[in-house]
Amino acid sequence: MSIQIRYATEADGPALGQINIDSFKHQRYWSNVFPGLDDAAIHPVKHFRSLEKMADPTVHVLSAVDTAAGDRVVGYARWTIPGESNPNVVALSEEAKKTTADMSSVMPAGMSMPIYRDFFTKMKKYRGEYVKEDDMILDFLATSPSAQGKGVGTRLLRWGMDQADARNARIYLEATADGYPLYRKHGWTVLREMEMDFEPFGGEGTQTYYLMMRERQRA
Repeated sequence: MSIQIRYATEADGPALGQINIDSFKHQRYWSNVFPGLDDAAIHPVKHFRSLEKMADPTVHVLSAVDTAAGDRVVGYARWTIPGESNPNVVALSEEAKKTTADMSSVMPAGMSMPIYRDFFTKMKKYRGEYVKEDDMILDFLATSPSAQGKGVGTRLLRWGMDQADARNARIYLEATADGYPLYRKHGWTVLREMEMDFEPFGGEGTQTYYLMMRERQRA
């Protein structure tokens, strides 16, 4: 495997959506937001999100591609760098613009909107408490299960750490239990735990997220 990190393109969109699904569908949050729904029903939502973020000049969407396998996309990350627009923001095709015109049109029947909204409400609340104006944010990072354990996540993480170190900036993120060890290894510490309780919304169980910060590397 030979990994290259580059800015995502519109053509990457379907693969990014599938990586999102494959990386997180075993989580309790997933089974509560998308109860009983298969990949085909969920993929349009995740494809929508990937295109939406690529076209957002405030977000840096990175793809990890395996150049030894025909540039197969094996991971991706989304970063926010304060005050810096994405120089490679994607100008979506007319077809993609139609795809991203209305998220409600791609949400599958049976998706739990109360749980979905509660997650983002909590996330926004805590970002408001912990994130300062000059902090970077790692909004998302995922690696295809077939490529996990091969350094893909570390390469995606290194891109952002290099950006932060050049600016002497902190990096905030929300980690699942799966991602937690990687972030701890690279210097993130836990600010607090965010617990999602799904039962008040008709779901089952709970899931814990770790709100983490990597501090500035220079005093």
